[in-house]
Amino acid sequence: MRRRVSGIVATSAAAALALGFTAMSASAEQQEWIVDPGGVYEATAGTTVLTNTANGVQLTCTGSDANGVLESSASGTPAQLGTIENITFDDCSGPLGLSFGVVPGGNEAWTINGESYADGVTTGYIGGVVATLTGIGCEATVEGEAPGTYDNATNTLAPAPRTGSGHELVVTSVDPSANCFGLISEGDVVTFEAEYSVSPAQQVSLQ
Repeated sequence: MRRRVSGIVATSAAAALALGFTAMSASAEQQEWIVDPGGVYEATAGTTVLTNTANGVQLTCTGSDANGVLESSASGTPAQLGTIENITFDDCSGPLGLSFGVVPGGNEAWTINGESYADGVTTGYIGGVVATLTGIGCEATVEGEAPGTYDNATNTLAPAPRTGSGHELVVTSVDPSANCFGLISEGDVVTFEAEYSVSPAQQVSLQ
């Protein structure tokens, strides 16, 4: 009888272990991202807005253009789905009638990362962001990650603030001799909002 019980227990344990491995394999398979067609892309946005959450001050640009490379497949969560190699901003202005230039910086390309997927929408963030804001009496650097989404239906990459995302852009330095009239301070958290139309159109999925 003891041998029979031991055999049942051993068989049950083996079955549970097998189910565990099967579940792990299925879970791992679900982490495969597909970007179709992937490759070189261009993206164009209309109005972009950078907002200082400490005081509501906004820097608005009338347009922005970007380009880079998208991976055809990637694994993991988050997964790097592509890069932003170049990005420009047009006709940027802020409070007090100030004009600004936004100059991307850093030694690495900005990254496009996927964290979750549902109903044709990828939720993730743009990472490795480094940008310098320069204007009359103002020079500051913003660094960090900008949360956002990509929608297959509209081919739109849209950075936008998302509560609890764990990703944020922070003012890391302000030139003491050009302190932006006190409107921007080191340590301020800023948000970035825009809608980039991506060409060629991309279909992202998580399998």
